[in-house]
Amino acid sequence: MKTPLLPVAPPRLSMRLEGLEGKTRGFWSYAWHGEQLELHHGKAGTDGKRESRTFASTEEAGAFVRKQVTARVAKGAWSSDLAFESTTWAQVKDSVQVPGNSEEDEDRVLVLSGDIVVPHGLWLDFRRGIFALDDPDASPFVGLIVRGNLTVEGCLFNGENDFGPFLQVHGNLVATSIAIGGSRLRVTGDVMTGDLVAVYNHGSVSVGGALVARTVASEYTLQVEGPVDAWCYRGRGSKVFAVSAGVEASDDPYDAKGVFVPAVVADERVLLDKARNLLSAGKPISRPVFTSVRDAFRQLVSKKMAEPDKVKSLTLEGKGLTSLPDDLFQFRRLEKLNLRSNELRTLPEALGQLTELRELDVRSNGLRTLPESIGALKKLRVLDLESNCLWRLPDSLAECVELRTVNLVNNPYSYVWRAFGGWSRVQLMWDFPEVLTRLPKLEVVTFEGTPLRTLPRRRFDSTSLRTVTVRKSLVTEVDPDLHSQLTVSVEDSAGKAAAYIGYWFRSEYVRLESFHDAKSGQYDFTEVIALLRLLLRINIPTAAPYDTALENFRKGSENIVWDLNWHGSNARHVHALFTALRDALGPLGEPDPGNALVAGLRDVFAVHAGG
Repeated sequence: MKTPLLPVAPPRLSMRLEGLEGKTRGFWSYAWHGEQLELHHGKAGTDGKRESRTFASTEEAGAFVRKQVTARVAKGAWSSDLAFESTTWAQVKDSVQVPGNSEEDEDRVLVLSGDIVVPHGLWLDFRRGIFALDDPDASPFVGLIVRGNLTVEGCLFNGENDFGPFLQVHGNLVATSIAIGGSRLRVTGDVMTGDLVAVYNHGSVSVGGALVARTVASEYTLQVEGPVDAWCYRGRGSKVFAVSAGVEASDDPYDAKGVFVPAVVADERVLLDKARNLLSAGKPISRPVFTSVRDAFRQLVSKKMAEPDKVKSLTLEGKGLTSLPDDLFQFRRLEKLNLRSNELRTLPEALGQLTELRELDVRSNGLRTLPESIGALKKLRVLDLESNCLWRLPDSLAECVELRTVNLVNNPYSYVWRAFGGWSRVQLMWDFPEVLTRLPKLEVVTFEGTPLRTLPRRRFDSTSLRTVTVRKSLVTEVDPDLHSQLTVSVEDSAGKAAAYIGYWFRSEYVRLESFHDAKSGQYDFTEVIALLRLLLRINIPTAAPYDTALENFRKGSENIVWDLNWHGSNARHVHALFTALRDALGPLGEPDPGNALVAGLRDVFAVHAGG
């Protein structure tokens, strides 16, 4: 599928803009003659000021014009060639096909008749640009109706997430880009645009015909009655899929970073707000050429793909992989596979096809689980799982009868919240995986920084076992007879338990947006309480007598308060948060009545709670 080509408007040799500058209506115009510009600007109704500027080249003069027009439109100016009419909401409301926004009958609606060309961007924000009011006491303009086709030679932009004037087009819409939030857009015909960004879920986009775009990035569903041709990202860390004539190529996904520029991608997500702002400034948000997951992999291993049976070792370290393409499993004779430092959260069941594999390195990925098919790797000798988020090992691992070395240091690694996508989803490896005791040739196992509470209830079958090391865990008791094959450090368990508080109970993870919806004004402390529940489970009973744990909670609380209320206007949010945390200690403390950590935390949280 090729990216759609958008018609490019030729540069305009002249233009006149007008708009409100404060309470005064002003104008600005230019006439472009090669390297020379004739400029005219001033207050409406006056002769204004004229000046001539000469540039080093025609291109430099054109760049100046484009920059000036973009900046002035952003400040509220518009082309004086646009012949707006005005009517009331009462007169047109029966014909408007957008969701209501509590409009009043006396509110005003702008109307443009015929096929309209806007020679710059078009802003859809209340009391701004074409919707600005000469008289602040007059009824507001709540929308724009175009009775014909509309072409916008720039970005169709709305900066508010909760609301915005509606736009209804009784024909087709062509725009260089579309970047909206709370505005409601209805086009009865087709829409053709470059990048389309729709932020949040209070706005709406409804297209009666076809939608052709370079990319579509939206957190809510666009209603399109005709076919769609675009690369579509549907929000919240999803993949990007090419859609052609309404059919999605679900078997060939794209990572966000393969379609969008780095400036708008973070943690596998497209930052829609940032993308909207870049489009409004006329800057690109999508790459010149898109690369699918499959194509990215092929580029990495293009030479090796010619003769896959000859490949014995493959290194894909630090390539930003979020999934493994099917092509990888053509290397059936692969013996060493290095996937270190990517962003893999799971491995596909197809991994079991690599039956010649001797060494598998998936260190530093944020993996949560291993596939059951790993048991098919009968020749596997080295399994490096360091710095992931594994909370269990599959029973099928016992079938890896040649396995010698298993590295489970730092599970979970630093970004456990990101790997699971929320504290309420986090799972930790509390119990020693007894499947390891059934490996017949195991020699070395290393646990460090893994919150194990229990040790195996059986001895290891391997007669080749050299070292099984457990450090910085939550283990407090060791059976000297049963666990004689293990080296376990119990003296650092309390310190490690308390350290998790310092890692996670901090402003980085307890941000205002994590518990307060600015749009509705409602609080939701589900995630924060899930974090508190997890930290209590780690520290009870491991960290008794809790002096360090309470001190870490106190420091964390102060850090969170400072970050939430550094400018002094969020005291109510601080009070609400710590009141919720204090109250949550009741049900969270029920399994451990009279626990000193729970009692001490009530005092820590009460310092910042309301009432």
